[in-house]
Amino acid sequence: MNLRQSAHKKKGFFLKVLIASGGSGGHIFPALAFANEFTDKNAEIIFVASRRRLDKSLLARMPYKKVFLSANPMPYKFGFRSFVFLGKLALDSLRSAWLLLWVRPDIVVGFGGYTGGAAVLIARLFGIKTLIHEQNLVPGRTNKFLDRYVDKIATSFYDTKNYFNNKNVVFTGNPLRAESLVNCKSRALENFKLDPGKTTILVMGGSQGAASLNELVVGAAKLLSPEVKENIQFIHITGIKGFEKIKTLYEESAINGRVVGFIKDIAAAYSACDIAITRAGAAALFELAAFGKPMILMPYPYNKNNQRFNADYFAKNRAAICVDEKKSSAGELKKIILDLINNPDKQKMLSQNVSKLSVVNGASALARLVSRGFSSKGKA
Repeated sequence: MNLRQSAHKKKGFFLKVLIASGGSGGHIFPALAFANEFTDKNAEIIFVASRRRLDKSLLARMPYKKVFLSANPMPYKFGFRSFVFLGKLALDSLRSAWLLLWVRPDIVVGFGGYTGGAAVLIARLFGIKTLIHEQNLVPGRTNKFLDRYVDKIATSFYDTKNYFNNKNVVFTGNPLRAESLVNCKSRALENFKLDPGKTTILVMGGSQGAASLNELVVGAAKLLSPEVKENIQFIHITGIKGFEKIKTLYEESAINGRVVGFIKDIAAAYSACDIAITRAGAAALFELAAFGKPMILMPYPYNKNNQRFNADYFAKNRAAICVDEKKSSAGELKKIILDLINNPDKQKMLSQNVSKLSVVNGASALARLVSRGFSSKGKA
């Protein structure tokens, strides 16, 4: 069955797309950006996500059918958790099989994460077209496993094709939310009640926050001289868990800025800032790149993880400064911040280089790929 033969399934719809994504904002945000490309088109979207609170809150107001499976991360070492994982995987596979038989989608699009893996694999077994999108430079374990089974792979980084064996790899860029790209600095500063005459630094640790990053940045800010403190201000997105502690530290240390646990209008934060200190999740990286913002990247402090590879890629392209959190201190971070603040030419260089890595039409490119049946000639 091709994409255009499904009109009989539900009157008024020529395409049914089941999106499998969940577990973190880095997976869900691009999935939503992709889904929103079909809002005014003759299509129906069904979402499969995990039962995590983040997934449910992000999808709560979206006008799509939603099915929530278990949050079931694959353990790195064999042990008791392996049996738990396999048990949940079996149940999720059964639920996915039932869902696919009930919905009968024309295509299943996976965005990585353990939740979507079962749905994509079962879809392939049922002969349903499958596509996965990899947001990071180096594929996660789920997408790497699905590599040999899916019809097509789309990527955010051009060089990611080198990490897959599948020959049908297409570079689309990272699907970005339209609302995250609205640029209006003066209005954003006014909304945050910040001084337009001061350098604004945005700090964020990802959709779930980052306690160690939060505390390291506050430690660096506390070491700044009174003269420097007077001329800079922060927008600090802590994550819900770290909000109270970090807000108290800002107040006790007389650091200028606005501390929030979570922000809905992320574009306002991007617009308002001059410099960003952030983890290196793909969604944040490419959204900030679209604004051309100089970045200090602090990936999760593990030896091998997707964020570290992302950050190293941006650093090698002279598009960001990469800081190893394990080897850094508040004093060293303070020096890096000061060097960037006091060096407009370096800020300009980073801004120009990161803009070269930006792809703002990733969502529409991926939607076109799906609508055309994976190729401009309409062939899978």
